[in-house]
Amino acid sequence: MERGKLFICSRFFVRLGIGRWAAGIPRPAGPAVYVCSHNNLQGPLATLCWLPFPVRPWVFHMFLNREDCRRQYRDYTFSKRFGMPRPAAALAAWAASGYVSALMRSMGAIPVYRGTVRIGTTFKETVAALQKGDCILIFPDVDYTDSSEGIGEVYDGFLLLERFWRKVSAETLQFVPLRLDIASRRIIQGKPASFDRAAPWRTEMIRVREALRREINGEENN
Repeated sequence: MERGKLFICSRFFVRLGIGRWAAGIPRPAGPAVYVCSHNNLQGPLATLCWLPFPVRPWVFHMFLNREDCRRQYRDYTFSKRFGMPRPAAALAAWAASGYVSALMRSMGAIPVYRGTVRIGTTFKETVAALQKGDCILIFPDVDYTDSSEGIGEVYDGFLLLERFWRKVSAETLQFVPLRLDIASRRIIQGKPASFDRAAPWRTEMIRVREALRREINGEENN
């Protein structure tokens, strides 16, 4: 996977802004889906800037299209979340949307059509990327604005990737948790989790989800 010049240039300046994070994580030998907490944008910034190998993040589909991105920023991000007056929110959305949508494409983001009939496109594009050897990065927080360390409630729909993956490969798909140690500014890889294909699907989905949560939160396993 090759990342575009806009991403590489932007990463240089973001690194200057957020400072260095240590990420002594080896490149995976096989297909891998990395899972990390969003932590109110700190997770995406740290991982996308400092992981020692390229990853393709899941991103809400509206951020890859300029007009959709502009509406999202105008109607929610700048107006409701940041409390800007409507005219100011519209101006800020117009200014930001072109750059953000181009940046998402430059980093190879995979559009997530959550809650729509097009969600199958997300899974199929992700599986195709995994087959090419790309690594995937997902932030499944329900409350992505939560800035506390660790991860709370998560959307577990991303685990359906296993169902799509097993149709094309006998190799186990690894879900790899990443924990943000904010005090030491480290990105720490936890113990990977994978599905037991002989076990009941629902039971395995809960087991894998909770195993990832424990690792991301740095909890001791019982």
